Amino acid sequence: MNASEVILLVYDEKEHYEKNLQFLGESQFKEIKLVENLSQLNEVISRLDDDDYVFLAVHAFFTMEQKGIRTFLTSGIKDKYPLLDEIYISDGNGVVIKKELLDKDISINKEIYRYHQVKTSIEKDNVKLYTKKELVENKPKSINNEKTEIKADYVVITALEEDEMAQVLPLFKSEGRIENCMHNIEFGFFVDKPEKKVAFVSQLSTGMVDAAILATEMLLRFKPKFLIMTGVMGGKPVDTKIGDVIVSTKVFTIDKGKMTDTEFRKELETTNTDSAAITLFRRNKLNIERFIQDQNLTRRDNTLIHFEPVACVRHVIDKKDYFAEHISVNDRKTIGLEMESYGIARACELVNDRKTIPLIIKSVMDNTMGKNDDAKKYAAWTSAMFLKYIVINDLI
Repeated sequence: MNASEVILLVYDEKEHYEKNLQFLGESQFKEIKLVENLSQLNEVISRLDDDDYVFLAVHAFFTMEQKGIRTFLTSGIKDKYPLLDEIYISDGNGVVIKKELLDKDISINKEIYRYHQVKTSIEKDNVKLYTKKELVENKPKSINNEKTEIKADYVVITALEEDEMAQVLPLFKSEGRIENCMHNIEFGFFVDKPEKKVAFVSQLSTGMVDAAILATEMLLRFKPKFLIMTGVMGGKPVDTKIGDVIVSTKVFTIDKGKMTDTEFRKELETTNTDSAAITLFRRNKLNIERFIQDQNLTRRDNTLIHFEPVACVRHVIDKKDYFAEHISVNDRKTIGLEMESYGIARACELVNDRKTIPLIIKSVMDNTMGKNDDAKKYAAWTSAMFLKYIVINDLI
């Protein structure tokens, strides 16, 4: 959309706003308005026409007290106008600012841009734009797939909305959602590759069954080239560390079999997930590791990437020596353990005539003992950064 059709609202302090207004490209927008709080925003929106498109730019740090995003997140604006999309702006280094926010226990899933990039982001359709009427009525556009066919070469599924989906959401620009009373299925494109159409959704509950059911629905709806699962998993002790990315080449279950009075005879369910795409990932392994490290200024440890088998179980593991006693004895090369991958891979075997390639890309959040949920967000982030690299560099 042309910026000249957009009312740009700027959440900032008046003095700073007036000083930097020229850098936003004042003449390029239909109007630019300062808002310092929810009451002022309400007043501005009340004066707009119903079909006016509205967007919000939030100054990352207010002068001196460094409020900015901190006050915006508690202003009530997102509660009152949940559809109102925002972009974070600053005249400083965005990566450094995100690190400073993390130091203050403020984690954001959006990049921080320079002032002049606001107009570019709008015109490249990298942001969500809604009219005043849509914002006030809180009714986003939706599409009933019974009537409209939607194409997406890529489908991304996560087991969890919190942490896992939250970390990949900044990679997507949503264009709408499917009418569905159970799953929040959205579709759109990759922000850095607008020509690549993507659909994305998180499971209602973790586990193999939910993964298989949701994967089947997405395969039938979109018939994608790739079905990708990002997120977190347990890693093999000693061989992996927190944040390492594991790309599965095979997935198998270990808890199917026959129980007798004297023993349990295992019957492994196995699916191959290796592909030509993973060969390209291997070829670019060092570049991907460097990319992830360059995106992150908060940790010194380098993220390593592993291409190995993954075991899929139906229970959370928090037990010493479990990996050696139950996983390695079945496959010595196995390096990861989680609860969904077999359902994803098996669905790709049975649906869409095997035309969809499964990619299980998850990062290590623990070593199957002494579990700590604090590592989950970081692990989900490295997994998301792996996905970002392979998309923007056309490896898939």
